[in-house]
Amino acid sequence: MADTSPGAPPREAPFSSLFAGCRPLFPPALVDDAGWRRLLDRAALLPASVTDMRFGFEFHLAEAGAEADFCVAALPGSALSRHYVSEGERAAPGSAAAALGAAFREQTANPASYLADSVDAVVLEYDLAGLAPRRPPPPPGIFFVPRKGAPASRRGLAEHRDPARLLAALAAAVGWRGAGKLLRSVERIVAALPEPSFVFQAGALPGRSPRAVRIVVGGTAKNDVPALLERLEWPGPTAAAADVLAGMDDVAASVAVSLDATARGTGARLGLELYRPRHWPDVDRAGWRPFVDRLEEKGWCLPAKADGLRRWPRTERLLGGGEVYHVRQAINHVKVVVRKGARTVAKAYAAMDVIPYGSQLGPPAARPEA
Repeated sequence: MADTSPGAPPREAPFSSLFAGCRPLFPPALVDDAGWRRLLDRAALLPASVTDMRFGFEFHLAEAGAEADFCVAALPGSALSRHYVSEGERAAPGSAAAALGAAFREQTANPASYLADSVDAVVLEYDLAGLAPRRPPPPPGIFFVPRKGAPASRRGLAEHRDPARLLAALAAAVGWRGAGKLLRSVERIVAALPEPSFVFQAGALPGRSPRAVRIVVGGTAKNDVPALLERLEWPGPTAAAADVLAGMDDVAASVAVSLDATARGTGARLGLELYRPRHWPDVDRAGWRPFVDRLEEKGWCLPAKADGLRRWPRTERLLGGGEVYHVRQAINHVKVVVRKGARTVAKAYAAMDVIPYGSQLGPPAARPEA
């Protein structure tokens, strides 16, 4: 029960109180009514300060279900990170929520901690698509983004540093114990990275099995990806990865390589994260159309999902709580997932800003098409 004593601070309104008004902005092909209820249920558990940072959605483009996963980024000391600290203090000891809250608390309380000296933002990813009715959602995946100006920021999270610090911080944030075999796998991957490749992001997904650390490698030219995969001992067919990149070469400007470090070595799943040439909020519908068309042509994206994705980039005004908000929707990147013995599929990572009108929104997006 909420503390309603006279001296208690007012409880922040839930994010759902504002987010509910965004329903018309989601094309039905991407999020249907059942998918929207899952998103709204998650929004009801988060504070309205979610809008202090950009939040986003993962659209599964090759699956018939119109559902989305949800992700949000929390900066050190932000209202959102304090929310997770409070949630952790109320959670059962040893739970995933308690571990996450302790990690955010250490980020601000201990300047010598890995999160304080190396991490700019913590991105939380909630798996909601395909969740069975009335089943509680799994704990969120946790990804570390390098802190700008930190000693490791020039080449990411693990430059010339002991990867044990990275893994220990991730393991603590998700409540893992006994990660010795994982550490050896992470160390081998980091040690094998050639110049100028680097650890762009690293994360853990406690709701999935087998246990793994997801490592996202940046700084690799598209033509060099097959050689990188061989160095990292990816067990899949490098020719399949090369074919994906060749088929997108004229519409994708750069690539990041997403791999799983498991207790048995490099995992079978490969993600090729493809980006457009300009800063992503500035790419409008016309800029994304050739890219989405190609995904559909390749069969990695269903036609209805492709149509919904083409309609996603836009700017709108939203009235909520007696205030006018500026809403900007954009696509960050698309990930093509390759796995031996499975069909190649695509996922889109889309972002949304909801900012009080008149506030600084950042670089303007193109005007929405009719």
